[in-house]
Amino acid sequence: MNDLIEKISEQLKERYPQVEFKIENKDEMTILPKAENGFEILVQQGDRENTIHFGNWYFHFDNDKDGKNELLDYLGFGMSKLGRLKAYLRSGKEYKWTFETKNEEDGNWYPAGTLGLMNFQFWQKPSVKYYQNDLIQLDGQKE
Repeated sequence: MNDLIEKISEQLKERYPQVEFKIENKDEMTILPKAENGFEILVQQGDRENTIHFGNWYFHFDNDKDGKNELLDYLGFGMSKLGRLKAYLRSGKEYKWTFETKNEEDGNWYPAGTLGLMNFQFWQKPSVKYYQNDLIQLDGQKE
């Protein structure tokens, strides 16, 4: 029995009632950003693996205890100011995304994973845009 969505929704209702989310079906939930520069979070549960999407970036996790705990860690970062989505653009179109987490000890951002599409406009000047949610504050997070 996979009850990941149910557990996440219960925790959000109990600990973070200000966070807006919707449950598409028993296997999908979407957490909505509250700021214009935020990103939507989609959690999908499956029999063998679970997937988390931060905007166009996504990552798969094994459907076991360790995999679920890792997904929940990523979810916490994605919902807080300790995570951000770095989008690479050419000609105003996003083609690559990196999810980064902030180390509060040294203040630096570290990549957790990158996902990209083929972009044949390599001659165009690249630019970068950042998306970040501020839906929750993680335990121990500095103000």
